[in-house]
Amino acid sequence: MRNGSILVTTVIILVIVSVLGISVFFAFNQYRENVGLTAQRLEATYRASNILSLGVACLKKHFGFSGMEINWSTGSVTWFDDFRKRVLLQSDGDAWENVFSLLDTEKYYNLSSDIDFSTEASKLGFSNFEAVAIPFENNPFFALLVVRAQVGKAVVYKYAVLSSDFLNKYAYFTEKETRPDGDKIYFITQDTIDGPFRSNDVIHVKGEPLFKASVEFKGIEVEAGNGPRYENPPPKYLTDEDIEKYKMSKIKDYYAREIEKIVKPASEAVNSVEPVGIELPAAKIVENGYDGHKFYKIQLETAYIIEFNTPRGNSENDYLIKVKYKEMYREYVSNDMNNWYFVGETEGKEFNLFHIKPKPNSDLYHLVIQRNEAKKLLGLDRNEYDIYFNGVIKTDSDVYLRNMSEGRGKPMFVDGKYTIVAKNIYIEDPIIYNDYREVLETIADLEGIKGNSDQKIAEVEIRPLDENGDVKTEEYAEMIKNHESDDFLNLVSFNDVVVKEKRKNMKIFASIYAFDGSFYVEGYNSGDPKGELTIFGSLMQYVRGPVGTFHWTKNGKPEIETGYRKNYIYDWRILKGFSVFGTPTVPKESNILNVREVY
Repeated sequence: MRNGSILVTTVIILVIVSVLGISVFFAFNQYRENVGLTAQRLEATYRASNILSLGVACLKKHFGFSGMEINWSTGSVTWFDDFRKRVLLQSDGDAWENVFSLLDTEKYYNLSSDIDFSTEASKLGFSNFEAVAIPFENNPFFALLVVRAQVGKAVVYKYAVLSSDFLNKYAYFTEKETRPDGDKIYFITQDTIDGPFRSNDVIHVKGEPLFKASVEFKGIEVEAGNGPRYENPPPKYLTDEDIEKYKMSKIKDYYAREIEKIVKPASEAVNSVEPVGIELPAAKIVENGYDGHKFYKIQLETAYIIEFNTPRGNSENDYLIKVKYKEMYREYVSNDMNNWYFVGETEGKEFNLFHIKPKPNSDLYHLVIQRNEAKKLLGLDRNEYDIYFNGVIKTDSDVYLRNMSEGRGKPMFVDGKYTIVAKNIYIEDPIIYNDYREVLETIADLEGIKGNSDQKIAEVEIRPLDENGDVKTEEYAEMIKNHESDDFLNLVSFNDVVVKEKRKNMKIFASIYAFDGSFYVEGYNSGDPKGELTIFGSLMQYVRGPVGTFHWTKNGKPEIETGYRKNYIYDWRILKGFSVFGTPTVPKESNILNVREVY
């Protein structure tokens, strides 16, 4: 081999070795940087997680019945665009795009201005972090909490959507499971609780009821059968501290104070320049005295009949809500004028009071007073008003929810967002969100149910049973849960919520609250079975109320004998940023809806 060839070969080898050496050097250097960056990212994540938890704890005191009450700063967060860009690149970016569209990014709250937060954060010894809350636009009940932590070159964002701690975050919530007379009410095989479940008491089970979401209770007694089927095990056993936080009496007292802040008598509501609810007159004493043996009083306890409706364009059917007035004269007696005992009642006059209808292309509603007696009762001097209405109607009297059109048993269709607050609430006809009309008709068609629209919607079952008594399909329930709507109803009673008329396959689309009493079916233990009782929304009650009775069949399954079997479907919109004025909340608590991190 020539010397020149050896030289060339040597040079090539040296070049290759040099390149390899440089590559190895850079690879090692990159590896070292990656290891360092990973360590920095882990530290930043640790800091962000701790600061987020601290932020959640410190923001709780700002949440309540009216949403998040806080002094927002005006302006934008300097690093928000970087945060948003990183979030949208994640696999769930499309869902968060919707969240970002709901934010008011021109306002924020820097938690460093919170003394409690700053004090606790300094104890952790962390630096190079920021924590801000950003409100939702036109929705005071929700906020986005974002923490930015940086260690070296690593930047980590930890973020969570927070809301007021709505009581209707549960599909079912009960303070006491056993009736005052000692009677137990059971969950049985054909019962389905399709949403978060909570009882502050020991629940009683016979058979295999289905719980499709989280389950929390003080305890459980399985008295027959194999016990519950859990799709999201295991159940959580509540501590005394857990139970104390969600005491129904505490929530009721708080609600009673706060609801008064967003309602006014009609005479004041018509002049309000911001949305308010309407408070209807309650009872008044018309006669009292002493008959030589005992004290007595006759009290005019006004009852109200309310109908929900979807306007259809004609003059007689263009309202959203119709309210009727009913006089009830009730007599009470007492030995000491402190403890009064009910003796009897007689019915007086009944007449139309008012109706509310939409005002096109406006945030206002049109209030129509229907007769002179109504004007006198409400303290008004005109027949019509344009009002700012927040959807709340409150009274200390009883309310009956009834379709007042000809032919009883027709569904009422709720078009909008409303809260009804009353002493007792009696439900006489099905209540359906208007946006679900077509879905229910489709289900009825799939089941081969004939008739007009109202008949099919009233009759259809959401979870029909097969010949063995098992649920035949979950398809229809999923259709209900996945449907989009902006209709919503709260039914808030300080005593009882009662299904007064046992309609076949009764449906109630609402969040139901019975603070001091129960939700129950009148005549639950008499007559023929009425099929399925569907509540799409949530149910909260102090003492569990009965909706039906059952017996055991030869094949070892419970079968409804009178009343209804239960089909409670949670309205998941509640946990997706959907809110309504007048919704009961837990004071100074927040609900964490989503927690994520991105880097």
